[in-house]
Amino acid sequence: MKDVHELPVNRLNLILKLLLEKAKAKSNIDRDQPLEWSIMHMYSCSQLAKLLAFKRNLNPEIAGIAGAIHDLAIIETGIFKNHGPDGAKLVKDFLYNYNDIHGLENGKVTEDEIAIIIDATIHHSDKINYSNNEYVELIKDVDSFDRYLHGKETYEFYIERTNRVLKDLNYPLL
Repeated sequence: MKDVHELPVNRLNLILKLLLEKAKAKSNIDRDQPLEWSIMHMYSCSQLAKLLAFKRNLNPEIAGIAGAIHDLAIIETGIFKNHGPDGAKLVKDFLYNYNDIHGLENGKVTEDEIAIIIDATIHHSDKINYSNNEYVELIKDVDSFDRYLHGKETYEFYIERTNRVLKDLNYPLL
């Protein structure tokens, strides 16, 4: 009997596993940031994205996938500069590969869902500008909040987005 409170995240959990395998196969040599940071950030952003998706009435699994995969270009190349736009093709290829190999058994990521995830990946680094795209804004906010929670260098525009998350969670602002 299926638990009525079960959160459907089969695709997300497998995608996280595949991303971890991909990251662990890379070297820390000549990277802008250590792989350990990328792995930590991948998992925590995925969880934070799911949490905020509930608050913002978005699909928590799609939010979690976008949170997990938004820095795929850094994992693949080790380069921070332009990793959002440069990640679009990598994310698309990764999700198509997932669909080809695991989609029948675990559920495919639809074309609409892939478009949402790619859009969030492309635009997540532009923290200063705001859009009407709820998933893009979610990943920008989650990315900023996660940096803050991990004690990373936090500029004013990151604090503004961190405060958006704190407000959503009914916590005092910074």
